[in-house]
Amino acid sequence: MSDDKKADKTEKKAGGGGNKLMLLVVLLLVLVLAAVGGMAAYMFTNMNKAGGAQADQVQEKPKKKHEGPPIFEKMDTFVVNLAGNDGSLLQVDMQAQLGDEEAKKKFTDYAPKIRSAVILLLSSKTAAEVSTAEGKVKLKAQVKQIINEAMDSGDEPVVESVLFTSFIIQKQ
Repeated sequence: MSDDKKADKTEKKAGGGGNKLMLLVVLLLVLVLAAVGGMAAYMFTNMNKAGGAQADQVQEKPKKKHEGPPIFEKMDTFVVNLAGNDGSLLQVDMQAQLGDEEAKKKFTDYAPKIRSAVILLLSSKTAAEVSTAEGKVKLKAQVKQIINEAMDSGDEPVVESVLFTSFIIQKQ
């Protein structure tokens, strides 16, 4: 009988130790899950802050202006036959206002493509369209758009504005 009593006590101790071990494992599991959840929440909030900072930087980039005097790049003189049957010629000198030195380099790299696009635009106009002040303002906006498209500038225009420095219409 004494062996039976010892066996019962051993079973009770083993059973009690098993419960404690199970409780310890569950407690550790809860702590690990809490730590992982806390880490995930921390990373998620930091990711949102970083994403917001990147969005702010993207929005600030177009607002960034060149400090100092404006950068202008003179374009070669354009002489084109205007559309229509009156045989009018247009001679125009223009300068492009650029955002920075990098834009100036890109502008000179794309010069032949720009020149071709501007010639096509100018030669599609009639003398009546470009002889008024409103016509010239509209033409400036179109030239700016054509230049930026020719340089594949996308959402960030390289050319800020176009200025006419000479504008002569000769009718025959």
